[in-house]
Amino acid sequence: MKKVYLSVLQVCLLLYAIPSHAQLASSPWPMFGHDLQHTGRSPYTGPSRPTIKWAFATQGWIYANPAIGSDGTIYEASLDHNLYALSLNGSAKWVFTSNAAIYSTPAIASDGAIYVGSNDNNLYAINPDGTQRWAYATKGSIYSSPSIGPDGTIYVGSMDGLLYAINSDGSKKWSFVTCNGISSSPTIGSDGTVYVASEDSNLYAIKSDGSQKWVCWAGGNAQSSPAIGSDGTIFVGSRNDYLYAINPNGTQKWTFKTGSAIEASPFLGADGSIYVGSDDGKLYAVNPDGTQKWAFDAGSAVNSTAVIGSDGMIYIGAHSLVAINPDGSQKWQFRPGYTYTGVAIGADGTLYYGTSESNVYAVVMGYDMSVNVNLCDYIGDFHLMSVRINLLKSDGTVLTTQTLPAQSTVSVVYSNLPAGNYTVQAFAPKWLSQSQAVTITDSPVTVTLDLPNGDLNGDNFIEDQDYSIMGLAWYQGGT
Repeated sequence: MKKVYLSVLQVCLLLYAIPSHAQLASSPWPMFGHDLQHTGRSPYTGPSRPTIKWAFATQGWIYANPAIGSDGTIYEASLDHNLYALSLNGSAKWVFTSNAAIYSTPAIASDGAIYVGSNDNNLYAINPDGTQRWAYATKGSIYSSPSIGPDGTIYVGSMDGLLYAINSDGSKKWSFVTCNGISSSPTIGSDGTVYVASEDSNLYAIKSDGSQKWVCWAGGNAQSSPAIGSDGTIFVGSRNDYLYAINPNGTQKWTFKTGSAIEASPFLGADGSIYVGSDDGKLYAVNPDGTQKWAFDAGSAVNSTAVIGSDGMIYIGAHSLVAINPDGSQKWQFRPGYTYTGVAIGADGTLYYGTSESNVYAVVMGYDMSVNVNLCDYIGDFHLMSVRINLLKSDGTVLTTQTLPAQSTVSVVYSNLPAGNYTVQAFAPKWLSQSQAVTITDSPVTVTLDLPNGDLNGDNFIEDQDYSIMGLAWYQGGT
């Protein structure tokens, strides 16, 4: 029995000693491009009618795309040197400060670790509570957004010309040399091959051991991050105006020419369509054979990546945030800020994105609320009366107030309200008021308030004296 006990103990100790590998988090939007192939496809749908739920102000421009954790936490980096962790209500959970601007989009591991690069040359690993786990120093700024491999390896490019493979404990696994800086985010194939574009005009395929599989000329300075199709085709944009389709063996499949440089990364529709933005101000939809499907004119350079909802809706940031139908027609356009970044879609359909005005926005579905105020017992002339209607948020803050001429029914419509809890208040002259709590969930609502008592002098009749009191009370009391 003693020998058996020791054998079991040894096995347990051996299993304990095997390092656990934190893979990419299973969350609504865990990294740049959503997944290891950078398809940009979300399992959720965005709002068909947009309105702002909240805005969070940073102290610098935002170029990084947001990432979303499994608990819904939104992670957004800013040029103010900070990475922000935001709650679903738009408040800051914590702020992590690096020593330089952050252009890199965070990547979230299954153990909650957040990886992000900074222009202070460091790749940071940050604990879920916002404390630093470790930092790995490269010899150049990190614009590249990290990717997390199936075995927990973190891949990130640096402007020192190297692609780094970093173990989850912060030690270097290997580095791969290119001839210029890497701002592209690495993409990982199903066989573990890592694809990354370099500003030396090449697309590299690198084996999981760090050795080169092949290199393919990408025609010009390549800042775009590759995307991998279901058949293994690799798509990458170049500043020479072309989108390249590369076979898994490194040979060129086809090229597609746009009207200007491509800085945005291509994203892939479920039907095989390839979407890519160009500095010519257009988002192009390209068929799998390399022919143009359609082109959408966004009015300004499309440098951000397209994001695709589960319903096929495409969201891009340019001069404004735009939703495009799968046929290339515009669904809606929304401009609370100039959008440089891509969009992330939360599990509840909320769109998150950052702007050059230094704000992070949460954009949700907007609904209408119709309010009817009935002056039920009033008869005769209302010319001495007015009715005021207030709409309050759940915290008591007045969103809007309107004063309208009195009549038997006074109506107002509040358009494009985010789902949530509200209070509607109605006031006639100061003695007459009603309020009602209202919850908007997933459809328009109608609220009816009755102000039934017009007998202000207490003689059980509604008469001229009551109307005089109404008018005098209104104008003197200001209610």
